[in-house]
Amino acid sequence: MQLSVYISNLLFDHDCVTVPGFGSFLGNYKSAEYDLKEQKFYPPTKQISFNSQIRDNDGLLAKDISKKLDLSYDDAVKKIHHIVLSWSQKIKSETIVLKNLGEFYLNQEGNITFIPSNQVNHLKESFGLSPVFATELKGQKSYTSISKKSIPTYFKPEKSTNNFFKQAAVWALLIVGLGSAFYINEKNNLLEQQIAYEEEVRKQSIQKVQKAVFNFGSLPSLTVNVKMKEKKYFIIAGAFRISKNAKNLVLNLKEKGYDASRLALNEKGLNPVAFTSFSKRDDAVTELRIIQKKENKDAWIFESK
Repeated sequence: MQLSVYISNLLFDHDCVTVPGFGSFLGNYKSAEYDLKEQKFYPPTKQISFNSQIRDNDGLLAKDISKKLDLSYDDAVKKIHHIVLSWSQKIKSETIVLKNLGEFYLNQEGNITFIPSNQVNHLKESFGLSPVFATELKGQKSYTSISKKSIPTYFKPEKSTNNFFKQAAVWALLIVGLGSAFYINEKNNLLEQQIAYEEEVRKQSIQKVQKAVFNFGSLPSLTVNVKMKEKKYFIIAGAFRISKNAKNLVLNLKEKGYDASRLALNEKGLNPVAFTSFSKRDDAVTELRIIQKKENKDAWIFESK
């Protein structure tokens, strides 16, 4: 099992993915930027960093693996634990390369050092976007005037009558050439002005549509009450196939002061029991760590949708 693949997939939807006993991968938004040396625009991205201090199990990674591999939560936790043990041994002698995430190695002080990979942009809004070349446009040389120095010496007037016609022909070609250059230059300017004008018209049209007020006459008022379903985060104490055992655990937890509850039967036919629930994930994670130290080290977070 490539644990890095599951971590990478979760980083598209979450800014923190914790590998229990190892550390956490954090995603930080970075706006678009222009590299003057490479002359490229780079799209916005989610920069990945690593924090070895955040290593308590929040249940996110284990729950994802459990769901995708059709394993029990406990079996998923065990698989993660075995992989972390292998990483801890491997990093002592070599660099660990995690696909789509980066590389790990021990520095001279014996601390874990992480070098992120830039192969995958975990920002959903920028998915599929690649760097764009953008070179500076240099202005065209103007041909509206010409100095005497730029006229070749072989255009000097000569006394010969035959040369008069030659000179006239050369001057005619020169004038036509200058006229053509001037025409092309002016045409480019007009084209740019036309594009700018059309863009301005387009913007004004959009603004008019946005500001437009449509009069449909007198319409009856309509009130619609939309009830938004909020996400809840439950700290799970256990799941039981026998309903009576679930009821007993709820009573036991309530006696200890927890706002315990029994959740609906899950897809595996089990009755989950929660210590308590929160509307914010951060609050749930904070309480989970306290419960894991005091009550149940295998407690985990369930997110209802």
